[in-house]
Amino acid sequence: MRLPIRARLTAWYAALLAAIVVALGAFLVLQLGSDLQAAVDRHVRDSAIHIARAYAAEGPGDFRDASRTALAADGIAQVLDPTGRVLHVSGPLARRRALAGAGDRAQALRAGLHVVTVQLGPNQQEYRAAVMPVRRLGQVRVLVVGESLNEAQESVERVLLLLLFAGPAALAATALGGWWLARKALRPVERMTSEAGQIGIDRLSDRIAVPRVADEVGRLAVTLNAMLDRLEQGVREKHRLIADASHELRTPLAVMRAEIDVSLRGDYLPPAACAVLESAREEVDRMSRTVDNLLTLAQVDEGRLELLVTPVSLIDAIDAAARPLRPLAAAKDVELTVDGESFEVQADPQRLHQALTNFVENAIKFTQPGGEVRVTTWRGRNEVGVTVTDNGPGMPAAARVHVFDRFYRVDHARGRGAGGSGLGLAICREVATAHGGRVWVDSEEGKGSEFSLALPL
Repeated sequence: MRLPIRARLTAWYAALLAAIVVALGAFLVLQLGSDLQAAVDRHVRDSAIHIARAYAAEGPGDFRDASRTALAADGIAQVLDPTGRVLHVSGPLARRRALAGAGDRAQALRAGLHVVTVQLGPNQQEYRAAVMPVRRLGQVRVLVVGESLNEAQESVERVLLLLLFAGPAALAATALGGWWLARKALRPVERMTSEAGQIGIDRLSDRIAVPRVADEVGRLAVTLNAMLDRLEQGVREKHRLIADASHELRTPLAVMRAEIDVSLRGDYLPPAACAVLESAREEVDRMSRTVDNLLTLAQVDEGRLELLVTPVSLIDAIDAAARPLRPLAAAKDVELTVDGESFEVQADPQRLHQALTNFVENAIKFTQPGGEVRVTTWRGRNEVGVTVTDNGPGMPAAARVHVFDRFYRVDHARGRGAGGSGLGLAICREVATAHGGRVWVDSEEGKGSEFSLALPL
């Protein structure tokens, strides 16, 4: 379910409350109807006994007087013989037919007073009628006394309408109150979510504020902070391992490069041996660049990437970065050209060389044989920059967002085949950011890419 927790809590609360209101309302309506009918039954029983005494003692005259006294305006009373013939009546609806059927008369003569429901009038209005035997001058008669259930039914209907109108309004008000309470209760969770969302890999020292109340939310904040402690410790150890390994690898790689260079200067080596040594030197250079990249990222993570800024000729920096890579381009039959004006920029020569090398090397790696890599300089209003253009495979739009992330490859299999580590473009971004500049890529799948680095003037 995609609804937020407070919406789900409010929905469940409202649904539960609605079920309770419906059940309680149904109980109240049914109980009220039953109680009102019981009250009518008691009244018709008492009225029937009173009228029976008056009829038995004084006859039809007192029967009518007692009926008018004991019954309401719409009350009815009848005296029937055992066959159902109407002998005496009181009330307009009582004149039409016998109110008690043969079964009710027989039960009254056999078991005495009992109450039944009858329907009278053109609207079939319900009455509760007391049916009982009465003896007058030695003859047995059947007395029927009834009162309308109209008032009781109207009272039930009024309560039902009140519940139908007031219930949803009360339910809506309660739901709004539940929404407010849920929002207030979950506000610390929202704050913790916001704070946790702002803690990135560069802010692992930040912690979530722990609420003062020691409840479930407070324990959650403590747990998250403990997890951040462990995460920070793990990342710190990883950075230390990378930095230490990079430092340890630089010396043997430098020694290997020096020994290979010395060996290549000898005149006694056959061509095949020279080719092997040159290939080994290229691999040593590649490993050295990877180690330098790892060391640079470790310094960035530790916040100690130092820049020795001096005036640098941008075109000279490009030539210096492209020169060692021309053999790589030639080996792949890729044309590498440098073009543009010579602009001067304030930068760290070593870091700028590292970024430009990564840009150009990345373009050569992913350009097909027979392709071209062009490096050009340009100048904007407040910045100067370098754009490296290739006619390689390009990349989809989804990849452009992540291409400068560490260890990211557009195609993992292709990245391994090209020998990429996924660090070069991340280094370019860190170097540009350290100089106050920026990097970006313009690419279209199947039409090549343009990687640009801009530095402020």
